[in-house]
Amino acid sequence: MLAALAWSAVTLLSGGFVARVAGWSLASRSPLRPLVLATVLAFAARWLLGAASFNAWIGWVAGDRSRRAGRLAMVLALATLVIATAWNTRAVGGSDSSCYALQAGALARGQVALPPVFSELPPGMSPAAMAPIGFIPSPAPPHAAVPICAPGLAALMAPAFLVHRELVFLIVPAFAALLVWCTFALGRALDDETTGLGAALLLACSPIFLYQAVQPMSDVPAAALWLAAFVFCVRGTVAASVAAGFAASLAVFARPNLAVLAILLPLVLVKIGGSHRLSEKRWITPFLGLVAGAVPVGIAMLAINAARYGSPLASGYGSTDALFAWAHVAPNLARYPRWLIATHSPIVLLAVAGPWVLWRRGRGVEALVATAAIGATVATYLAYTVFDDWWYLRFLLPALPLVLLFVVATLRAVAGRAIAIAICALLAGWYLDVAHDRHVFALAGLESRFRITGAHAARAFPEKTVVFTVQESGALRFYADVPTLAWDSIDPSALDEAIAWFGARGFTALVALEDAEEGDFRRRFADESAGQLDWPAMVEVHAPVRVRIYDPRERDRYRAGVRRETEHIWR
Repeated sequence: MLAALAWSAVTLLSGGFVARVAGWSLASRSPLRPLVLATVLAFAARWLLGAASFNAWIGWVAGDRSRRAGRLAMVLALATLVIATAWNTRAVGGSDSSCYALQAGALARGQVALPPVFSELPPGMSPAAMAPIGFIPSPAPPHAAVPICAPGLAALMAPAFLVHRELVFLIVPAFAALLVWCTFALGRALDDETTGLGAALLLACSPIFLYQAVQPMSDVPAAALWLAAFVFCVRGTVAASVAAGFAASLAVFARPNLAVLAILLPLVLVKIGGSHRLSEKRWITPFLGLVAGAVPVGIAMLAINAARYGSPLASGYGSTDALFAWAHVAPNLARYPRWLIATHSPIVLLAVAGPWVLWRRGRGVEALVATAAIGATVATYLAYTVFDDWWYLRFLLPALPLVLLFVVATLRAVAGRAIAIAICALLAGWYLDVAHDRHVFALAGLESRFRITGAHAARAFPEKTVVFTVQESGALRFYADVPTLAWDSIDPSALDEAIAWFGARGFTALVALEDAEEGDFRRRFADESAGQLDWPAMVEVHAPVRVRIYDPRERDRYRAGVRRETEHIWR
């Protein structure tokens, strides 16, 4: 009965969904059928158990008043898991998603990098051609492809990849549910269950949170791990401190540029130790536990970086001078606050009063640490590269639960418990409407060309195929294990020679291009036969972004009058 009710609620909130994982499909188009089922089961249970026993069971499920907020928060977390799974893009194709998913596959095979797809290359082609989107060539021969992004999320995905590669798409939804629960747990610890539940509800419906919860990217996992570390530190036990260190190290493993947040955690341990004075020694053992929990992951991260980039402190992101600059602060300061208010309403400005509210409740140190964490996160990304799309608000996800906790704590202090929850419920509905308007629930369709192209390649491409592509390189490798070469790393006068070179070795050489790439491809290879693209594509994928796959061997046959029908694949 409870499962049917949850199913109905999720269908109502999401507008209907189709979930596909590892070849299994679950579709729900209307909330009415599971609601009817829940009603029938309720009447059946009342008849079978009797009115008294049924009412007692309902009371047990709801729990006493002290436990109801926790159970509602758990329902929120589970609903988040279902929605993030049902609406998941399941798409590997963009730079970030390719970086994480392909890296996960390599780690699952015991490799720290993608091995070269070919031991030798034709003239006019650099080793950079063997690096798919989201990767760069390693600095040392034989020039394996090393990821641009950090290894943390990929390491968490690797066990799922070993079972079935598409199970990697469950990892981010699981962390989304964890982030919702940790928001409640932290709010309950710092203020009360009303603050925790209200903040968890707002987070679960936040447009930027939902936007990232349905994509295989590290923003949500990193935020969940940082908040989990904070929650464990607040508990103050040695075991919780070890868990906090482990969670914090995983967060750094996934998002190294926020490592500064780790220095804030010992401050919470000092407070929990029983005194603000450092002369008190009760915080030392938990602190050592914090360090001990972080050491194993820290060693793994340094070892992987050394193996990939030649130095334990190196990364695939390149020079920090190019990524971080004072010149970025002013334009980012004009963007992030505007995006936050536009997607979460001006009520987020109440967060300014949150630290004062918690200080009045005896949580001054924790409020200070939370404020510092928000400030450190924002400061890091104010100096980061400037972007123009609202969804780069994702960078601030580690700070968002803390902001929402401050907002609800202020509402509760000013308006009372009942009104605070009512306002949160109204805001949550508005957040979902904003999420719909900003295409959060349309992302699976918008990204569908990667899955469709990859599935077609796995089904129809000859065994020995190499594809010249850039944007589709991650999809073709993940879904079909097809070797790819980046055409933008080929000398402009060497394309025809490269195609002939692979043909002489028994490979079918194809070209896969998205609409936006075709013009650049034609201009780059204007003097090459295969660069003309003046014959019909063998396959055309019709999605919000169209993909065409060309077989260069068919150009001469087409010019000789032999016609071949293009295979059209519709989303």
